[in-house]
Amino acid sequence: MLDRTTNERDRVGMTEFEWPGLTKIERRLIELYRRLGELDQQQVRRVTEILVTNPKGSAVDSPSRCA
Repeated sequence: MLDRTTNERDRVGMTEFEWPGLTKIERRLIELYRRLGELDQQQVRRVTEILVTNPKGSAVDSPSRCA
């Protein structure tokens, strides 16, 4: 899944001046994401889309509304 032995920073698609504006954890997440295979990246995008559209505690999924 992740090849954590490689320490190369693959910054394809992002210019140098954009990196200083990111936090350390944001840069790390981007680097780890780029090391994933295509299928794993697709799964991460799906989960992210679900979390963005249906965040925990939303009124739609609230147990009190189902009763």
